[in-house]
Amino acid sequence: MNPSILSRTAVVLLTIAVPLTPSLADSSAQAGQRLTLDAAEQAAVQSDEGLQAAERRRAGQAASAEAADELPDPRLSVALQNVPTDNYSLSDSPMTQTVVTLSQSLPPGDTLVFRGEAAEARIAGASAALATADRQLKREVRRLWLAVYREEALARLLERERALYRELLDSARTAYQVNEASGSDLVILQSRLSRLGDALDRRHGEAEAARARLERWVGDAARLPLPDTLPARLTDLPRGEIDRQPEIERLRAELEAARARVGEAEAQFAPEIGLQVGYGLRAGSEPNTLSAGVSVSLPIFSERRQSPRLRGAQQSAQAAQLELTKRARDLAAQADGIRARLAALDRRITRYQNDIIPELQQVAEMIRGEIGAGRGEFDALIEAERAVIEARQELLTLRLDRADQLIDLRYLLEPTA
Repeated sequence: MNPSILSRTAVVLLTIAVPLTPSLADSSAQAGQRLTLDAAEQAAVQSDEGLQAAERRRAGQAASAEAADELPDPRLSVALQNVPTDNYSLSDSPMTQTVVTLSQSLPPGDTLVFRGEAAEARIAGASAALATADRQLKREVRRLWLAVYREEALARLLERERALYRELLDSARTAYQVNEASGSDLVILQSRLSRLGDALDRRHGEAEAARARLERWVGDAARLPLPDTLPARLTDLPRGEIDRQPEIERLRAELEAARARVGEAEAQFAPEIGLQVGYGLRAGSEPNTLSAGVSVSLPIFSERRQSPRLRGAQQSAQAAQLELTKRARDLAAQADGIRARLAALDRRITRYQNDIIPELQQVAEMIRGEIGAGRGEFDALIEAERAVIEARQELLTLRLDRADQLIDLRYLLEPTA
C-alpha cells in the first residue's frame, strides 16, 4: 500500500488511541461552563421537596421534645361548699365557704426521664431519616448524571471510530484502484460506517432521555455539557463504616425510643402522687380555712393494666432490635458484594489496559507493516483495527460500570457531613 495512505490512517489511529482515563477532579474552567456532579447535587438538594419535608419533621420533633420531660400543668379549681338549700344564701351559714384549690400531679417513678429519652431518640431518628433522604437523593442524581456521561462518552468513542473507518474507507478506495484492496473491503467498511451512524443516533437519543430525567432535579442546567472526566467521587473508593449508615442510625434511634417506652411502662407499676393546697373563704365572721393533702394512685390491678402495657412495650423493643440487626447485616452484605464486583472490575480494567489493548495494537501495527511492504491483506487490517476499537469500548464500559458500583458503595459508606 502507498505509504501516504498509511500515514493518514495512523493520524486517526493516534487520535482514537488516546485513553479516556477519568481524572480525580473537574478543572475549575470546566466547572464554570459545564454541569459538574457537585453542581447537580447542590441544585437537587436545594429544590427537593422531600428533603424539605424531612427537615420540617426533624424540626417538629425537636420542638416537641422541649416539653417531653416536663411535669403536667397544675390544676386550679374553685368550689362553693355548704350552701344552704332553703335560701341558697352565701352569707347566712358560717359553714358556707368558697374554696380555691391548687393541685399538682407527679407521674410515677422515672416516667418523665424516660419520656425525655424517647423524645431525644425521636429527634435522632428524624435526623437520620433526613440524612437518609439526602443520600438517596444524591444517589439518584449521581446515577442520572452518570447515565448522561456514559452515553456521551460512548458517543465520543463512536465518533472517533467513525473517523477511523472513514479514513480506512478512503485508503481502501485508493488501494482498490491499484488492486491492493478488494471490493468486499469497501463493502465491509461502508456497512460498518452505516451501523456506526445508527449506533451514534441511538446513543444521542439515550443521552437526551437521561438529560430529560436529570432535568427533574437540576432544571435547565441539565442541558449544559458535562465535563470530559469523571469526578473523584466516581473514581475513588469511599471511606466509612456501615455502623454509621443513616438507615442504621434511624433504626438504632427507634430501638432507643422503644427501650424508653419499656422503662416508662415499668414505671407505671409505681403509684402516681398528687399534691393539693386549698384556701377556703368562709361567710360571716368565721375564720378562713387552709387545707393541704396528698393523693396516691393504687395500681392494684396491674395484671389488667400495667402488665399488658409492659409486655407490649417489650415486644416492640425486641422487634426494633431484630429489625436493626437484620438491616445491618443486609447492608453489610450489600457492601461486601459491591467490593467483590469492584475487585473483579479492577482486574478486568488492568487486564485491558496492560495486556489486551497493547497486544491488539501490536497485531494491528504488524498488519499495517505487512501491507506497507506489499504482503498484508486489507481486510485483516480492518478486523485488527475493529478489535482494538471494541477493546477500548469495553475498557470505557468497565470504567463506567465501576463508577456505577461506587455510587452504591458511597451510599452505604460515605461519611455523614
